[in-house]
Formats: sequence, structure tokens, C-alpha cells
Amino acid sequence: MVLQISRHADQFMKGGKDPLSQMDEMALTDTLKLVFNIAKLHPELMATFSPSIPHILEIISRIEISKRPLDGLVGYLINCLSVLDLEGKKSKDYESSQLFPASNENRNVDKLVNILENAVATYKTDDLELQAITLLHLLIIIYELAPEGIRKHMQSLLLPDQSDRSVPIGKTDTLPSKLLELTSSPSLNLKTAVSELMFVLSDKDAETLTKNIGYGFAAGFLSARGLGVPQNTEESGFNSEVNPITGQRWDAEPVDTGPPMTQEEKEREAERLFVLFERARANGLINVENPVVQAAREGRLEELPDDADSD
Repeated sequence: MVLQISRHADQFMKGGKDPLSQMDEMALTDTLKLVFNIAKLHPELMATFSPSIPHILEIISRIEISKRPLDGLVGYLINCLSVLDLEGKKSKDYESSQLFPASNENRNVDKLVNILENAVATYKTDDLELQAITLLHLLIIIYELAPEGIRKHMQSLLLPDQSDRSVPIGKTDTLPSKLLELTSSPSLNLKTAVSELMFVLSDKDAETLTKNIGYGFAAGFLSARGLGVPQNTEESGFNSEVNPITGQRWDAEPVDTGPPMTQEEKEREAERLFVLFERARANGLINVENPVVQAAREGRLEELPDDADSD
């Protein structure tokens, strides 16, 4: 089977728009399915197929991305990679360094991220749940095996950057924003896979994750994992230029040009914030004293008379 995959990789290396005939593509698909099933059902045989990993990566790097990027042969190639020993623990004929070829060490990462970007732009959430989770997990594995320089490159491709912070994080049209938007989808498996990718890209550090994607996206994931949520902006690495909740730069936030709030509106807003704060405390998302309670205890609240002017 390794020999057959190698033969098909040679066909791709020879070039051409359609390197495989329909018969060859069917044969490669069947071979990939067989490798997947054997490696999945018999992990002790996984090392047997490790020499095929560079050939599978060679095909992925050269294959043309279709309008439905995870359909067909690409999907089978990614599925097959996901069950093989990419770390190379049990094989003498393969090393994890082959994931990052010396001629272009970012080649495989760039192609997989490109496939992911096209998939997120193409598929609906239900389809992504079925087809993209394996790719997300594959990127997690590759990141954990990558040297520092490639890790930095993956972070630059998959984490929000300064251009994403001109609006609340998750609202731009970039790949990082679209991935974060998926964490609000009803699909538990998909949102977990995306959050796990962001966590690994943040080197599995709660403070770094919060800095990278903001409290709004980080809190739920960290709470579900039983990890502490940083309680203040200094602890989570935010600087004074960034809103720690949304991740947006303060100078990019819209300015309220409406009329000032009446006293009655201020009281309603204060009550709403008080309730939201107490709910967050009850759910374990934060672990600090309600600032309204603290202000009352310290005598910093002003009691207004009943006939106070609401204007």
C-alpha cells in the first residue's frame, strides 16, 4: 500500500492539471480507505504505513483545491494522515521533521491552512462539523510537532492580528475571525475543535489565550476545561490599548454621540450590569467581588432622594 501511494505521488510530481486518471483516483481512494481502516482498527500496525506520510503530504501540497475543498480525494488524504503516527515514535523509516521539508518548511502547513480557509468560506456549519474537525485536529498535531519558527508562522495564520482588532474580534472576514465565529455555533464538536486549536496555538496557556482572543471567546472554553480565567487585564497580558472583553482596540470603538443618559436610565443600566456580574460569578466565569457591592461597603455610593431630578 505504501508503494501504491508512492506511485501516485510520483504522478503528481510529474505535473499536469489532472495528474490522475479517473481509474487512478479511484485506486488511490481505495488505498487510502484501506490504510485508514487498518490503522484505526489495529493501531499496532500503524508504523507499517508511516513511510507513506511524506507521499501523502506531497500529493496534498500539489493537489488542486476544488470548489468543495474537503470533498473527494483531499478528504481521504486528510483522514488517512489523521490516524498515522506523525510523530514517528514507532517507525525507523519516518521522522516528524519530514512534515516540514527543508526546501520549503511551511509548504504543508500553508496548504492545509489554505484548504481550511476555503472550507470555512464554502461549507455550512453542519457540513463543517462532518468534514472539518479532522483537519482542525491535524493542524493541532502538526503545531505540537513543529519547531518554534513554524509555530510562529501558524500563529500568524490562525490567530487574530491587529487588523482583526479594528472591530470586536470575530467580526472581520479573515480566517481567524471566521474560526472564532464558529465557536458560537450550535455544534458542540465543532466549537470544541476550534477552541482547542486556539488553545494549542496559545501554547495551552490561559492567560495567552485570553490575550489572543479576548475574554468573550476564552472564558467559556477555559471554564469548561476547569482552568482558571484571568481576573484582570494585567494578569491576562492585555495592554491599555485593547478592550479585554472584545479584543478590539479602544481607539477603534465607536463613539457614543447620542444624548446623555437620564438618571433613570443609568439606574436601569447599573441594575442590569449588577445582575450580569452576579450570574458570571455564580457560573464560575469570574471570581472577584461585584464592584457595586464593594462600592457600597466602602461608602462610595450616593443615596438619592425620592424627588431627585431624573434628568
